[in-house]
Amino acid sequence: MRWSEQQLEAHLKAHRNKAERSKLRLKTENDAKVQQARKNIVQAKLEPNTEYDEKQVLFCEVAATPPSVNHYWERNGKGMKLTDRARQFHAVMMALVPALRLSSRLKLEVVFHFPTKQKRDIDNHLKATIDSLVKCGFCDDDEQFDELIVKRGAVVKGGLIRLKVWEL
Repeated sequence: MRWSEQQLEAHLKAHRNKAERSKLRLKTENDAKVQQARKNIVQAKLEPNTEYDEKQVLFCEVAATPPSVNHYWERNGKGMKLTDRARQFHAVMMALVPALRLSSRLKLEVVFHFPTKQKRDIDNHLKATIDSLVKCGFCDDDEQFDELIVKRGAVVKGGLIRLKVWEL
């Protein structure tokens, strides 16, 4: 069966609308999870003082926990590929972080609010977080980050990541 141009355009328009609704739903769900996570945080907010002029370009809270390096890659027949969990995390970040295509030097502060008190190396979760900032088009390369501040926050049901990025 061959479609006319009108039928094809109508089909593509419906597909685009479905993708936009899905993206909007994901943002709405994330905002609701962030609101709930904020209620669960008991720890006081501490803002560090900066010693030099910086321009904050991103403040984002994502109601998700990135996969650790141990669960980021999996073997396939020819080599390594991203796990489903890593791809899902990247998709969430793509929906929530703007594609600014920054090429300047950057400083990143990330606070991981894990869903449980399980022992974790917080640096193992940093790779997926920084890779997702590159994948979603926020910056050109993870090499741009000159300063990294990684913190463990209070336990939050469902998990939460608080990201702040400054241009240096």
